[in-house]
Amino acid sequence: MTRQWRALQGYRRLGSRSSAEIARYQFACLHDLLRHAYDRVPYYRRRFDAAGVRPSDIRSVADLALLPATSRDDIQFLAPHDICAAGVRLNTLRAVTTSGSTGAPLTVWRTRAEEQLLLALRARAFEEFGFGLRCRRAVIDHLDPATLRGGGRRELHERLGLLPRVLIDWRLPKAEIVDTLERFRPQVISGPPGILSSLADDLTAEDRRRLNVPLVTTGAEMMTAPTRRRIEQGFGAPVADRFGSHEVVFIAMQPPGNDEYRVCGESVFVEVVQEDGRPAQPGASGELIVTALHSFAMPFIRYRLGDRVVLGRASDPYQSLRSIEGRIVDRFRLPSGQLVHGYTLGEVVEASGLEVRRFQITQEQRGAFRVRLLLRSGERSFDQLEAALRERLEPGVGVSIEVVDALDHDGARKFYPFVSVERLEAWRAAQSQG
Repeated sequence: MTRQWRALQGYRRLGSRSSAEIARYQFACLHDLLRHAYDRVPYYRRRFDAAGVRPSDIRSVADLALLPATSRDDIQFLAPHDICAAGVRLNTLRAVTTSGSTGAPLTVWRTRAEEQLLLALRARAFEEFGFGLRCRRAVIDHLDPATLRGGGRRELHERLGLLPRVLIDWRLPKAEIVDTLERFRPQVISGPPGILSSLADDLTAEDRRRLNVPLVTTGAEMMTAPTRRRIEQGFGAPVADRFGSHEVVFIAMQPPGNDEYRVCGESVFVEVVQEDGRPAQPGASGELIVTALHSFAMPFIRYRLGDRVVLGRASDPYQSLRSIEGRIVDRFRLPSGQLVHGYTLGEVVEASGLEVRRFQITQEQRGAFRVRLLLRSGERSFDQLEAALRERLEPGVGVSIEVVDALDHDGARKFYPFVSVERLEAWRAAQSQG
């Protein structure tokens, strides 16, 4: 069976296999991928040889752990001919640049067929909600001027009438956003949780009547329970949260009313690894490592995305993640060496009782935090919030709080609510070099 036919079968049978069938399918994909990478990608041949492993040594998906994991730092500055497959013409590939959350973007190379397949697998996962390939989707996000001027480049599937969409910049007045949505009549509204929850706070009962949207999907940022409730109440629609990355496109989805994320096993093989290198057990936290099953132009084998997750329960046929804890770089290391995740501090802000539209917590120095708030009201008393944040930190750590009129990207291509010292320094270094 050719890998193209196998990929098509993965799309056609998405969600219809048992866990044993998914494991067999994944191994068949891995068998082709590993041989291809060893024979045609110089970087991976070196990784295999250094580990003393040959593709034939991988006899099950569990054996994949014999290979060392790859991080962005390992491949970021390699020449395309070193990380891409021999014989592939770069001028025919689609180049996608990651957001550079650590200050250093990565260019991902894919064939157009690979790109369309990965997008189709993501779209296929939403068919369980009754939305097929002609589902109309509105994307509300922070859009750059070039995208706004061009109205968004139409992909091949859009030109074929599949997954039509409209792009809306979140900075537009609410009335203009609602008018655009009413004219387009989307079946799904998509966007980052922070942006959609901010808009949801302003929507009225009349707005909800005009929109009448069946489903809201979120992604690109970490979802919290309070944010989900705000979106559901504001739009009057259930929320499905997507989890993915530029490197592999689609990893998992949390359907409405479900407390876990279902992994798309036909698209990606997922490992959750503890700090000691052992596989995590259900309910345990660990680092996420992914292998893209259908990326051959530029393979991603045992790739460290930099995310921490909690492994979910084993439930046939889905492998699942209980929760997405966020980027590893979103953890704050305090002067004592203690690690505090940004999510912990974000919960304090969300529980403060203030009418917070968005926030950003920046660790400007190891022992100094700046909290910027975009508020709905003119509230200016933050003593209780400051005290609550100090309780979650440690003695001697400073906290300053300010109200702003807007929150910019502060050195990144997209908005990050948590900015550690390490991330801030990486951004500044990238800016000085650029």
